[in-house]
Amino acid sequence: MSSYCIDTSVFIKYLCPDEQEGAATELVGRALSGRIVLPCFAWAEIASVLRKKIRSGLLTEGEAGQLYSAFGELPIDYVDGEDIRERAWEMARMYGLLTLYDAVFLAVAERERANYWTADTVFLKALVPKPSYVFVLDGENERDG
Repeated sequence: MSSYCIDTSVFIKYLCPDEQEGAATELVGRALSGRIVLPCFAWAEIASVLRKKIRSGLLTEGEAGQLYSAFGELPIDYVDGEDIRERAWEMARMYGLLTLYDAVFLAVAERERANYWTADTVFLKALVPKPSYVFVLDGENERDG
């Protein structure tokens, strides 16, 4: 069974209409036949982005609530642990990341032997060298077998 660690940037494209919605929907569909692993705080990141979309007028309170509920129904294994926290700190230092959020996704993917998918091109530019388990939504490694 394949494991997937899917970044918030991809889940938002899956939940909200976007130019990459089709690619995100296809990826999440594949992930549902495997295992989805995320950092323990990922639900809060999703909720925060949805709240920002309400404030920006891109979503109504009702629409955002429905999307948040839909996300909550996905079969996600939330992962945490001292080893994740330590590895995320190390990865943030290694890649020169200002915050640990993205590094925690990387650490979860690494520990769980999951393919990590992101649509965050700014973050991807910092990943030099890019780990072999990192994939870009709608990018050169779109299919992970």
